Amino acid sequence: MARSACILLFCVTLLCVASQAPAKDITVYAGKPNAFEFPTAQAGFVRVVIRASNGNQPCIDELEVYGPDGKENLALASKGSKVTASSCLGGYAAHQIAHLNDGRYGNSYSWIPAGTSGEWAQIELPQPASVSQIVFSRDRTGGYADRVLVDFDIQLSLDGKKWTTVRSVKADNAPPPRPGHGPEKVGPLDTSDAAINDALSGGDTLRYAYLCEARMAARIDSSDPTVRVLKQYSDMVDRFAARRLTVKDERARLADMQGRLGAAKDANAAGELFFEARAAKRQLMFRDMDLSPLTKILFVKRQPFMPSHNYSVILDAAGGPGGAVCILNIPRKDGRLSPEDAKLDSLFDSGAGIARNPVATFDLGRIYFAYRKTKADYFHLMVMDRDGRNISQLTDGPFHDYFPCPLPDGGIAFMSTRCKMRFLCWRPQGFVLFRMEADGSNIRPLSFANVSEWTPALMRDGRIIWMRSEYIDKGADFGHTLWAIRPDGTHPELIYGNDTRNCYANGREVPGTSEISCTLVAHGGDLNGPIALLDMTKGPFNPDAIKSITPDVPPHYHMSWAGIECFRDPVPVSRDYILCSHAPYDKFGLCVIDRYGNREMLYLDPSIGSMCPTPFMKTDPPPVISDFEPNEGDMGQFVMADVYRGIEPTIQRGQVKYIRICEEVRSDLARLPDGQYQNDHPPFMDYYCTPTHKVSGPFGWPTYVAMATHGIVPVDADGSASFYASAGKVLYFEALDKDFNELQRMRSVVQLHPGERRGCIGCHESRTQTPPIASPSAAKREPSFPQAPPWGVGPFSYEKVVQPVWDAKCVSCHNGNDKEKIDLTGKLDADLVPASYRTVISKGWVHYFNCQWGQEHDLAPPASFGTLKSKLFKVLDAGHHDVKLTTEEMRRVKCWIDLNCPLWPDYKYRPDRAKTAVAAKK
Repeated sequence: MARSACILLFCVTLLCVASQAPAKDITVYAGKPNAFEFPTAQAGFVRVVIRASNGNQPCIDELEVYGPDGKENLALASKGSKVTASSCLGGYAAHQIAHLNDGRYGNSYSWIPAGTSGEWAQIELPQPASVSQIVFSRDRTGGYADRVLVDFDIQLSLDGKKWTTVRSVKADNAPPPRPGHGPEKVGPLDTSDAAINDALSGGDTLRYAYLCEARMAARIDSSDPTVRVLKQYSDMVDRFAARRLTVKDERARLADMQGRLGAAKDANAAGELFFEARAAKRQLMFRDMDLSPLTKILFVKRQPFMPSHNYSVILDAAGGPGGAVCILNIPRKDGRLSPEDAKLDSLFDSGAGIARNPVATFDLGRIYFAYRKTKADYFHLMVMDRDGRNISQLTDGPFHDYFPCPLPDGGIAFMSTRCKMRFLCWRPQGFVLFRMEADGSNIRPLSFANVSEWTPALMRDGRIIWMRSEYIDKGADFGHTLWAIRPDGTHPELIYGNDTRNCYANGREVPGTSEISCTLVAHGGDLNGPIALLDMTKGPFNPDAIKSITPDVPPHYHMSWAGIECFRDPVPVSRDYILCSHAPYDKFGLCVIDRYGNREMLYLDPSIGSMCPTPFMKTDPPPVISDFEPNEGDMGQFVMADVYRGIEPTIQRGQVKYIRICEEVRSDLARLPDGQYQNDHPPFMDYYCTPTHKVSGPFGWPTYVAMATHGIVPVDADGSASFYASAGKVLYFEALDKDFNELQRMRSVVQLHPGERRGCIGCHESRTQTPPIASPSAAKREPSFPQAPPWGVGPFSYEKVVQPVWDAKCVSCHNGNDKEKIDLTGKLDADLVPASYRTVISKGWVHYFNCQWGQEHDLAPPASFGTLKSKLFKVLDAGHHDVKLTTEEMRRVKCWIDLNCPLWPDYKYRPDRAKTAVAAKK
């Protein structure tokens, strides 16, 4: 049959299905194959056109095509099929177009396009064939649940030019409706995109905000929007009355509107009543004198950053230049706050640059902010008078400095890339907490973290609260928690968040309560999301402590994030009210919300975002608690009261003999010839200390973070320990038995300044416990100095420390000729992975925590991981051909396992390692 006749027959065959409606009541699963059938037809090309995923850019780990018999995957590259796609997300070795038909499953062998909608993936068959089904999954290994295709078309073509849709799918796990995707009406209200855009373009920002609010609320509350607003109004009247405020007029107005709602005979009347009720509620809220701090608000106008990750603004922010540092002056009229009569003072025009994070000193004498002159420039800290005069730049150099936070002692805390490190799990530079004097002098680090930190603010007791991330052998997506530290850098401690699924930004104490307000953010995107209150009386790890007070904004997880219809930058102004930034849709404005679910826009500029608001009012500074004077040495001291607190009864008294002092090693930045530091690292996985994209095993990924050991210290009979440890390092501890088996691991971090003395109660003890009354024995003696292991202290090298053990005891049998394919030689393969490392990892001979992205970690029970769970030792203990490791050899292997199996001691670029290996052979 001629090719033109084939095409004609093909089109006729598909005519009856080309216009079919999307299938309903279908669930697309992330972790298993999803099969979608369509009428059998001849095709040379098969394409999936994507309209939406359940969050962020979609992902496919394998695209399969089958004929009527369903037996043979026609799409495989090994069968001659070719794959193309509309685009591919850059910088990830795990995500490539070629992975679509390479026959391998899982996130590590998947495709992610650059965009979220309108993208496509296509299989070109080696020759036209009868096709009737496609099969795909997001991550068939079950590791990831985001980025699932939920709205797409299946198209066929014979020539790759003329396409016919043979099936449209809209799954029931599709994202909730949002502007651009409905709902068009909420009760009597027209909430279509057209109606919302008309309100905004017409300058009626309140009507715009009300319609967006109604549309958002409809997702969690199916009641009539007018009924819902009247209920909120009624509850507010009752709360005001309980505070002995006069609400006689409001009660009368409420009763009148309730009566008219029942009598309303048409949608127009009901709709207008909604706006009347909404305005009445607004007027009542603005009577509250607790909102007095909002008469002057300092904030910044800027474009949303829209980064790919919450830590990558300095690398890939989409937001452009423009904006200003401003003060909004809101008068009170007729006993109410009157935002409609507000006046705007512009203090600093950003011009072609970008300003961010303005904050005033306690006496309002000076305003600090960060500014970059162009998008290609660095953020530097600036200062100006309260009226915008006498502007000067405080910091310079090839560093980003931002998030200024005035301190009670007159200094300024801020975040900076002066740590000269790479963010460990991806490409950009990292940034941590620093401080300086008010004039920009004496810059020094407060934190020695090796992963980024954000959003510093002051607590009532004078400490700094801030968000930091950490990756000690747990999922990278959930390690963004709230910490507190003294302004001198001593005593950093976790405040809230370990072993919970959210990430927590902009933590601030709520006046008159034990609560902390924050934004629930995700690993992906910017610091947007719902606003929540954390009840600290319920403990620092308890998910029940979280209460969202903007429940119509769902929390996002992993790489999914709220780019629109969200909140950010919360600042409590009283027990019940929080000033913040809010995007009713995609325009951020200034907003005040309360703990009862009410919100009111204060200011919105349709042309640019308004963010980072703080009340511009004098405040009394908290107490100065910085009394620490560092010494000239490089050590500090730890005192542990009782290591068994938190690990009993699983671990019996007397079992713990040592504490191993470990370190997460920073990934230092390379200095470039022009004096700057490397700011991007694609392909970033080739900078890992272990090439996890090249080698992994049944337990997932071993650590991609280089680890070091500083030695061991003894534990006294009563469980106490006192010892010196290196200052200026990211440290954690492991409890060991007499045979150097790890019994428990600290999966968080500690640090010391030179001469600092820290103490803890136990190992994974409850944060509500008190120290023992009796003085621990270790506190009565001189602190122990760490005893170095026989192979020395410092970053751990598998090839230098562990490989000699295999060479001495194993390779005579287990080599390249081993019939069981157990090769324990140090021979490097094409990926530069030693044969022995690949063998023990891929075959599951050693146990480790899975460090693959997206892992949702929990507190690990004692003795449930590491050496004690590694089958290697079970084989050796049972007697393996008279092979017996010496104590030192056993220590080498066990230490490596309990450091979570790093391969290399550093972050040298893997292609450069190859060059070094070639040179060594010569």
